[in-house]
Amino acid sequence: MKKIQLLIFMLFLSLVVFAQSIQIDGKTYTVDTLSNFKVGPGSEYTALRLKSSTRLDVFFLKVDASHPNISFKAVLGRDSIYTGEQPSAMAKRKSKEGAVYFAGTNGDFYATTGYVGYPIAGCMVESEIAKIPTADRKIIAFDENKTPTIGVMTYSGNVKFGTSVWTINSVNHLRSDNKLVLFNQHNGKVTRTNAFGTEVLLQLVEGQNWGANKAIRMKVVNKEMNVGNMAIPKGFAVLSGHGTAATNLNTLNIGDEIEINLNLTLDGQNGSYTEVIGGDNRNPMLKDGVVETAEVWAELHPRTAIGYSEDRKTVIYCVVDGRGASAGVTTKQLAELMKSAGAYTAFNMDGGGSSSMYIKEFNQVNTPSDGSERAVSNGIFAVSSAPTDNTISEIKSYTRKIQLPKFGVFKPKFLAYNQYGVLINKDLAGVT
Repeated sequence: MKKIQLLIFMLFLSLVVFAQSIQIDGKTYTVDTLSNFKVGPGSEYTALRLKSSTRLDVFFLKVDASHPNISFKAVLGRDSIYTGEQPSAMAKRKSKEGAVYFAGTNGDFYATTGYVGYPIAGCMVESEIAKIPTADRKIIAFDENKTPTIGVMTYSGNVKFGTSVWTINSVNHLRSDNKLVLFNQHNGKVTRTNAFGTEVLLQLVEGQNWGANKAIRMKVVNKEMNVGNMAIPKGFAVLSGHGTAATNLNTLNIGDEIEINLNLTLDGQNGSYTEVIGGDNRNPMLKDGVVETAEVWAELHPRTAIGYSEDRKTVIYCVVDGRGASAGVTTKQLAELMKSAGAYTAFNMDGGGSSSMYIKEFNQVNTPSDGSERAVSNGIFAVSSAPTDNTISEIKSYTRKIQLPKFGVFKPKFLAYNQYGVLINKDLAGVT
């Protein structure tokens, strides 16, 4: 076990954080730093308590997008565009060797009646579209180089078979009259369609992968007419057509190869987008360093935001508690908080009782207004690909609050990290 010898006054200097002040929407707050430590490769978590005539509890996560062991992943609740799941449960369920979902937040707004859990703005998970983007909603997209962009995303898609080109009207959800819909595993285990149409089961041709703005070759492995509700094996997809779209699908036979194009344009630019999470329908609350003042959600609520630095190499998450001891914020106040943390562009995601920040070793770190973590539509996470390594390479002091006993011993806590910056012990014993 590693040991460190510390002079007592040096220990206190490393733990005591002096209060500072910050101006938010014209009001001056004193700032107490409750926590500030690494939570993963290239990643830092900070919890602040801002005090004025009201109190704000603010939680930041800053992630180095250029770090070789970091990626960003969207997750659907229970891997479906319907229903929901707590962000902490999403992260734990998806984590595996070489892909640990160690930190993140809730994501998009979602339907609370009818198709409960259905994301409103748009979603893409590991290069597969789960829900096509909505024109009046903003999204954040990460491309294959992990570069983030916030803006308005539009969709178009088609099937090419021989000299024929058929429009893919939508991906997942409902099939309406004379429409062609592509269903994948994010729709669930079946297409949920009625019997009035034709459905063909598709398999990726060897060497092909899902993605946006590229041709994807697929092979027809099954066809059913006037049956509906076709099963969707994991990794496969189903083209489902009604009316004129069904007539087109009827020309396909088992063994035929087709080409599918799923095009996503973000503020007029095509890209190799892999992960997409949606949010507000207002202008981005922070755009190119400028705080939005025209379209402001002016009520005080718990909020969740995500954004990035000017060079797009740092991704910044923020959750602000509300509806309790912490008052909550407007989107303008949230934008100013994000800017103070180094964000250049940022937008507002689902808030209220949905606002939740997850850190692997500490579970949920904020206090949700519902009293417990809410099941939500989706989340956006920082993921570590660092190899498993339980050898301690770095030790940092960590104590949320110092209270010196009159007669007794004060014992600080210590965090231990491996060579990759992965937190492997949040209460390291044996440190002298």
